[in-house]
Amino acid sequence: MRNEKQKEGLDGGEQNSEDISKLFDYPSVGELFSTADTRRFDEFCARLNVTRDNLERIVRYGSRDESERATRAIKAVETTLEFLQSLQKMRQEQK
Repeated sequence: MRNEKQKEGLDGGEQNSEDISKLFDYPSVGELFSTADTRRFDEFCARLNVTRDNLERIVRYGSRDESERATRAIKAVETTLEFLQSLQKMRQEQK
């Protein structure tokens, strides 16, 4: 069962081209750790958590195929979050 608003957002064409490009606007790992300021790192992790939450909704409400793909994507997002948190911990221990 798809949310009609979400479906409309996916079919918007040119209007959503900027929104779609934002999905692929992720910094490199080096950029996340290039300064002592952790805001960029925190924002990135927050975006990943929102992505995970959205994927969990798809698991609950999507079709079987969508649910299976979302489950795999959740594992990837969680692995990325764990990796980034490990790097952050190692960085803090070096200080």
